[in-house]
Amino acid sequence: MSEHVRYNRVAIAIHWLTAIAVIGLLIVGNIMADMPRTDPMRLELFNLHKSFGITVLLLTVFRLAWRVTHKPPALPSEMVPWEQKAAHAAHWAIYALLFLVPLAGWVMVSASPRNVPTVIFGSFIWPHIPMLADLDAEAKKAYKPALENLHAGGAYVLAGIVALHIGAALRHHFLLKDNVLRRMTPALLLAALALPASAADWQVDPAKSNLGFIGTISGKSFEGHFKNWQAEIAFDPANPAAGHAKVTIDMNSATTGDKQRDFALPDTDWFDAKKNPQAQFEAASFTAKGGNAYEAQGTLTIRGVKKPVTLPFTLDLAGDVAHAKGQLDIVRTDYGVGQGEWTDGSTIALKVTITVDVTAKKK
Repeated sequence: MSEHVRYNRVAIAIHWLTAIAVIGLLIVGNIMADMPRTDPMRLELFNLHKSFGITVLLLTVFRLAWRVTHKPPALPSEMVPWEQKAAHAAHWAIYALLFLVPLAGWVMVSASPRNVPTVIFGSFIWPHIPMLADLDAEAKKAYKPALENLHAGGAYVLAGIVALHIGAALRHHFLLKDNVLRRMTPALLLAALALPASAADWQVDPAKSNLGFIGTISGKSFEGHFKNWQAEIAFDPANPAAGHAKVTIDMNSATTGDKQRDFALPDTDWFDAKKNPQAQFEAASFTAKGGNAYEAQGTLTIRGVKKPVTLPFTLDLAGDVAHAKGQLDIVRTDYGVGQGEWTDGSTIALKVTITVDVTAKKK
């Protein structure tokens, strides 16, 4: 996978250190809550719980500062708008809770009538908040129930959102087969979990490559191609399952050599290019079929409609240069292409063949 679609190493490190600390925080907190107050181990666990909490608080402050100054990689473009908005909202909710829940714990401990010191992992004392620690005993007793409920309630909400976050990441990897999970997974863990990292990256030669289509009007075929498109390709013939490809197509660049057709293609009945300026093919993996034959399994998105597809292709290698050719038949109306009077296929056939002819050099 190209580096620009992954978080950088600092963001990945902060994410997983925070995850470890949160897991420790929740586990120790639940064990501690079930122990009798007279158990001598409870005080040790209480300090361990507070140590994890302060760690989460400090990591979150650093993480927010890093996030503000370093733009994260974009979400997969095939994610529908509401899903992208939900993902962003969930991330910011997690950030807020990662800051507020340990902060509430710090406030609660600082205002505790017992005035128990916080010893971070048995090494040094973390100070109480002065204005709260200096409250009189009666005021501290009055605040205690509300602060405990606030801290515990926030922890439960955080645990729930984290569970949803984990579930969404696993859904993206195992069901949708996109790169969401890979974006934040360390390289060593990718290998350990058999989540393939980068295969060899390839640079497409635009002068020797063509992305086209074949249609039929009144029984006569015609050909066209897209002038502007970009491809990110990671592929290793020795390990095709580790490969990935993403092709982004400028739908306003379609040309067939016929002015009337070329004028009509971007319109709302066809590509609706003003509303959907790009189409995309993303292959999550490749399969060797014997000899120089392969298949790319992925999704094709046109006019905002995403469908699973399998693209068969041949691949010929000559040193660091690869030449791939393939064809994919689709039904245009499956993607909403050709609306109104054009949906029946009587004049313009429903079947469209997408042609791929790519020459690329290993980076």
